[in-house]
Amino acid sequence: MIPSIVLLVLGVISSTIFIVSKVINYSLKTIIFKTIASLFFVALAILCFCLTGKDYFIFKLFTVIGLFFGMLGDIFLGFKYITTKKAQKVWILLGMFAFALGHISYIIALLVGFYVPGNAIFMIIPFTLPILIISIYMLIAKKVGINFGKGMLLFGLFYLYCLTTMFSSSLSMAILYEFKNTTLVMFMCAAMFFAASDFMLTGNYFKPGQRSKAYRAAYSICYYIAQFAIAFAIFFLV
Repeated sequence: MIPSIVLLVLGVISSTIFIVSKVINYSLKTIIFKTIASLFFVALAILCFCLTGKDYFIFKLFTVIGLFFGMLGDIFLGFKYITTKKAQKVWILLGMFAFALGHISYIIALLVGFYVPGNAIFMIIPFTLPILIISIYMLIAKKVGINFGKGMLLFGLFYLYCLTTMFSSSLSMAILYEFKNTTLVMFMCAAMFFAASDFMLTGNYFKPGQRSKAYRAAYSICYYIAQFAIAFAIFFLV
């Protein structure tokens, strides 16, 4: 467990350095800090994968893949801040696409890794609950002035569906196992932090005006809690 804790602590330190650099002055140096922080949650997942034996192979494999796509998304979105205004939309789309692939990987990890045949409702919930969540979110977004724009709306909805399906999949599997599986409970909590981070992030990207430093720090903190919790959740598959 000690190597995992060491990587987790180093990851927290590097994430903190990135967040401080981000709110002070976003630069190429900030992207380097961000990449290092992301490398730590991928490395933590790989280490936990190697420490936990052969069981739950599909879950562990696709969780690592999901974290890798998260790292790519971090890098792509980072370039949004140091490029021309014309190119910002391209980097946002690339980042969202990478994260969407990450969420799809997490969904596969959860449903293939933990679903028990004969419990169809727990396979239905993950794909229907997101429709309700997104509908509520879009109503709220309209009232607070969040506007994806014509070019981003369809892809934004696709991304939100992937995100909320990841959350509802983790919730569904946690309920199926009666909240007794530590890995699933950690994953569910991580998914909530991930959703909170992304819903705040849409307010930063698609709502006119400048967000406060505290706001920008908050969604980054939620994001890193989510990714490191997902990575460390693998460790408890014993």
